[in-house]
Amino acid sequence: MPKSRRGRIAAAGGLSMLAMALVAPLASAALTSSSSDPAVPTPADHVTDTSQLPPGWQKSGDRMVTYDGDATGLHVLVADAAHAYKWRTAATLSEPGIDTDQWIGQTCVTGSGDRAVVVYAPRQAVNDQEGFQRRAFAAVVDLADGKVTKLPELVSLAYFNPGCGDGEKAVLSRPQGDGTQLLTVDARQGRLVRQQAVPGQLTSAVPLGNKIAAALGNSVVSVDAHGDTSTLARTVGTPFRLVPDAHSGLAYQVPAGKKTQVHRVTSAGSDKLLGSGALGALAVRGTGGRVYLTGKDARDAVTESALPKSWKALDVPATAEVSTTGTLAVTAVGSGTEAAGGKKASAGTARPVGIDAVLSGTGATLGFRVKPRAPEQAQGDEQSPALSDGMHTDSITPEGTTASPASSDDGPATTTTDPDRACAVTRNDPKLQSLQPSPAMVEWAADLAVQGKLDVRRRAGWNGTDLASYTPQGLFPSHELKGGGRVPAQIMLGVLAQESNLIQATSRATAGESGNFTQGGYYGNGGSVHTVNWAAADCGYGISQVTSGMAKSDTTYTAEQQQAITVDYAANIAAGLQILQDKWNQLYDKGVLAGGGDPKYLENWWFALWAYNSGLNQPDSSDSAAPWGLGWFNNPANGIYPADRKMFLSSGYDDARTPNLWSYPERVLGWAAYSQQKTDPATGTTGKAFTVGRWPTGSAPDAEPAHDTFCKPTDNECDTSKPRKVEGSSQPEGPCQRDDFKCWWHQPVSWTDCATTCGTEVLKYQAGDPEPTLTSVHPAACTSALPPNALIVDDVPNTVKFRVGATNPCASKRNWVSRGTLEFTFGSVEQNGATVYPSKIDFHQLGAGFGGHFWFTHTRVADHTDSVVTGTWTPDRKIKGWARVMVHLPDHQADTDQATYHIDLGDGTVVDKTISQDTGGKNTWVSLGSYEFHGTPSVLLSSDTANGTGDDSIAWDALAFEPLPGKPSDAVTPSPSAS
Repeated sequence: MPKSRRGRIAAAGGLSMLAMALVAPLASAALTSSSSDPAVPTPADHVTDTSQLPPGWQKSGDRMVTYDGDATGLHVLVADAAHAYKWRTAATLSEPGIDTDQWIGQTCVTGSGDRAVVVYAPRQAVNDQEGFQRRAFAAVVDLADGKVTKLPELVSLAYFNPGCGDGEKAVLSRPQGDGTQLLTVDARQGRLVRQQAVPGQLTSAVPLGNKIAAALGNSVVSVDAHGDTSTLARTVGTPFRLVPDAHSGLAYQVPAGKKTQVHRVTSAGSDKLLGSGALGALAVRGTGGRVYLTGKDARDAVTESALPKSWKALDVPATAEVSTTGTLAVTAVGSGTEAAGGKKASAGTARPVGIDAVLSGTGATLGFRVKPRAPEQAQGDEQSPALSDGMHTDSITPEGTTASPASSDDGPATTTTDPDRACAVTRNDPKLQSLQPSPAMVEWAADLAVQGKLDVRRRAGWNGTDLASYTPQGLFPSHELKGGGRVPAQIMLGVLAQESNLIQATSRATAGESGNFTQGGYYGNGGSVHTVNWAAADCGYGISQVTSGMAKSDTTYTAEQQQAITVDYAANIAAGLQILQDKWNQLYDKGVLAGGGDPKYLENWWFALWAYNSGLNQPDSSDSAAPWGLGWFNNPANGIYPADRKMFLSSGYDDARTPNLWSYPERVLGWAAYSQQKTDPATGTTGKAFTVGRWPTGSAPDAEPAHDTFCKPTDNECDTSKPRKVEGSSQPEGPCQRDDFKCWWHQPVSWTDCATTCGTEVLKYQAGDPEPTLTSVHPAACTSALPPNALIVDDVPNTVKFRVGATNPCASKRNWVSRGTLEFTFGSVEQNGATVYPSKIDFHQLGAGFGGHFWFTHTRVADHTDSVVTGTWTPDRKIKGWARVMVHLPDHQADTDQATYHIDLGDGTVVDKTISQDTGGKNTWVSLGSYEFHGTPSVLLSSDTANGTGDDSIAWDALAFEPLPGKPSDAVTPSPSAS
């Protein structure tokens, strides 16, 4: 997730299940067809009309492998021709403790077709250079039995990772300093067999014989076992999409202006141009030594007779994924929730996936619908060894630095908050919960903020806090843009969509509900649920993911401002807008302007968005010749993005499945042009989450810059037409004319006539429009239905106020007071010489349940002591005689069937009672039985269970002791051994 942005906004830590759930509309008919319409058959998970299949399909070895991700993980989906392409889930990959709405990634299939090598990561990783380049996980999946072998290294999320050869080996890669780390995987053994560092930025690495082939600058190179490189072919542009064939050859593409060339080079270095087509209309695909040309220009690019052996042209879309023998091509995949904050699946429940496909021989179109169900779920969600202690060094405090020490007392062990944190505002403070907005509320706040009119009055105590009265832009006034004008609303909305999917609170909170803030790397754990590294914390807060000024040691903001950023989405948007305005002004001062610098045009914000995400490298005052400007990572010419990509979302919302194919400015402009989508759960209707911009031509791609727009030899030492060889360097020639990749952009540029092609703002809300209202789908249980003499022990003190924004839904309804305490103990571990509490990483609060608050985590096996949370309810008085123990269970985020309550009868006798916490979506009291008490009782509930894999959630809400006049019919008599 994002690190330093030099005053920027960091990436999201988790995304929301919204009452007005955001969803990307599925390109596939598989999820849009209706069973109530007789003209549109309900899609199945296999081909129902087998007459469409080619002859001999029953004995075919053809296999199709694709993937899709949701909040439960990245699903590896498989269909075999011999079973009428019946879809099944080979595996679902995720990591425990990572709160995300969507897992993303990609796969490649080994030569046998028996295994897939998979790269996967939470969607938010694409917002940050470090996360994108070095924070993706990798695994090998057996496509027959679902066995998952997670690999012990983190890798790049770039589109070309992983790269499979014609055998059982694959290559994974990641940047390392000024070079590239290449990791060779033996998929049959499920292990890394070679790790080597090579100078330069290598992309699209794949096995080729006993070497590795890759693109390096304007060359195709081979890398031997010693890491030495040799040039196989010199090209007119950066090669991409390398595919080995079965005859020691390698297919690859090269961008050449608006065309893409298709080449074949042999391991001996013989290179041949086979043909060309329009960029984006021709692609090379393949697996197991077979190479396929796809796209409308595929058959025109090369005549069939001129194709090398094991090559074939297919009449399918260029973007299609192709099966192992080329019989089936998948054209669209999606659950309808990709990157859009859709309804979060309940534990272990994946979203149905629609798949569109075409048979390459006949052109027959097929629609499938599959419900992902992994056969070995426990393997897919076990923590990657890349995050284990001693194996993932990035999560360990480097030598020479000092970890933040634990508090000198036992505070962190028993308090829900983090007194030893590095960030300003703690998690899990009931007085500092974030209100989850609806999409309409977000658009209202953004529209008013860009007009400088976000002056809604927040009364004292807003959302249950201790804050004094304020207005969002009173705390965070809008900054004037240098040169005049203002930020277009769609630019701000695009940023919010990309950063956090329009949410302020945790993804566990619905619209109208409060919870912890959605956050970046608060624990500095690099994704590990077992690691806390305060020295590496990234303090991104809320919908704008405000980072600057949010460290505990930072005094940029007052404590009041920091808290408002945390709890109030409108204040957070106002603060985020300030940062974006400051980026514009910073670039304006240096003359780095797009399109002449008129801010009313959306595309003219390209540079400010670039700086907003990855910062501006400042000039060196002591060396005027030193490079400076906007970094190479977000330059569209960078080879980590495919050269033939179209505008983000312009081809459909299937693009949201793979956001790592585009740079940050491209993604923001895509959201500004196409919006996210929202589905009203009450009506089932789908529409845009916010209003999109207006383009004169009606086509947003008309105003997009070409990918090489910011690659000029005189401006940033970048030249796609003039490869450069560094004297004495082993690095082959390439477009970036520097060994250190500091091809930083700092020049003004115009790439279109904005008056005729660029987008402009469309406002939905005007100054003075009231804040939209909403009703939570999880209202609090305000009133107790228990007898008046029941001793209720709530999960928070009586001093905690329950508010939803400015309202008090429980006003005059609360007919009880808490008569005791709920106290926690948190599992700990020694790391870097300090005691830390990883158990708090996956510990959460929500403003729902009894009285408007409850706590929850996920169940773990007992030997994961660092992840275990234990809560104990104790009344404020003794109980003599019989009483019924009642526990309140919230209507969501509680579903374990192994909740074991240890009931102390006040004299040391302990009785255990195990129940299911799944109430079927209702707030309800459940009896734990009646007992005879002999003193001050207590009830203990721990998150350690025999089946604790991190999938099931376990909650602590209110508990009550109901005194009884005598021994009741449900009396529980402890056995003599109970103690």
